[in-house]
Amino acid sequence: MFCPIRGLRAIELEVADVARGADFFTRVWNLQACDGHDGAVYLRGTGAYHHILALHPAEQVTRVRRIVFDAGNRSMVDDACKRVQAATPNCEKPRNIVGPNAGYGFGFADGEGRNYAIICSSNDGSAQTDHIDRPRKIAHVNINTLDVEKTTAFFVDVLGFKVIDRSGPLTFLHCDSSDHSAIVVCAASQPTLNHIAFELPLWESVMRGAGRMRDAGYPIEWGVGRHSAGNNVFAYFAGPEEIPLEYTAEVAQVDDSYVPHGPEYWRFPPGRLDQWGVTPPHTARWKRIQDMHPFSPGHFKL
Repeated sequence: MFCPIRGLRAIELEVADVARGADFFTRVWNLQACDGHDGAVYLRGTGAYHHILALHPAEQVTRVRRIVFDAGNRSMVDDACKRVQAATPNCEKPRNIVGPNAGYGFGFADGEGRNYAIICSSNDGSAQTDHIDRPRKIAHVNINTLDVEKTTAFFVDVLGFKVIDRSGPLTFLHCDSSDHSAIVVCAASQPTLNHIAFELPLWESVMRGAGRMRDAGYPIEWGVGRHSAGNNVFAYFAGPEEIPLEYTAEVAQVDDSYVPHGPEYWRFPPGRLDQWGVTPPHTARWKRIQDMHPFSPGHFKL
């Protein structure tokens, strides 16, 4: 099946303190504020997308409002909507959208209540020149699920993704892009956010970003290291309101010749957690926040 999705446009979060979040994501994480709407703040990377992160005001609980995918054109949006409508009742009709998510698209929720949108023809600009200390885009979002096979089947059979690798409890899902994966599905006790990975231009960018985070009072929760599946350099942090964040670089680029592998292929020797073998284990805090933030109910409509 051809996948109409070309990658991740953005993720939208609901946070208790939008001002604090905006200060962190601009001053420390190095995104750029680009818009505001109904109390929300929208932030962009150096890529062409209008924004890659939105922070909406919320109650005390930090939640994910939606994950937004990029589609190639209106016809692809329409075709995707037909398949989604056949799979879940929580799906709106495609329409022209105004505001920061301007374009043509629709929102929907999967069987475990995670909210998504598929949009094309948004109000994007041109990509900026790479900056060593600024994220380009969202590399992937890792989601937790009660049923890995059912959630994976939704992405594959309905949205056209491809299983590109499986490693431990993780299933890596590839869309119509050269990037190794856009969505990672993890077996867990509830349907929550595992983490958000932001792509930087170089492995040195990850090192510099890790130092900048430590200087600002945000210690490394896991890393710096290099993953097996995806081959990407990583460093993980707890952001404001303990949002689980990753800086990553050098994500594997794949094409139709790539051969997917299973967990045994990617298994490390005992005591080793990455290719380099120098990174310490995850902190207890990182393990806790990986299954902490739910999706916001009732926000599948754009």
